[in-house]
Amino acid sequence: MQITLLTTEECCELLRCKADSLKALREQWIHGVHYYRRGQGPTAPILYNRELILDWLANQDAPQTHQAAIENFRRSLPSGRKKPFGRR
Repeated sequence: MQITLLTTEECCELLRCKADSLKALREQWIHGVHYYRRGQGPTAPILYNRELILDWLANQDAPQTHQAAIENFRRSLPSGRKKPFGRR
């Protein structure tokens, strides 16, 4: 899965909402999946996973479908891939 990261401003534009609304939405989302905080502390910039945000938007009424997208995303990460057994 390709990951496109959006800034807060870009994500607000995508969802046509204000930054305060986006902050409230983060309470429903998973850190490290839907959004990432670059650095420590409350002022650290936040980046948003465009593909999963759009999937969440399309599947708000079907949480099982969105959960499948989350699982596919996690499997697509290098840390989620099964490692081959033995040497090659």
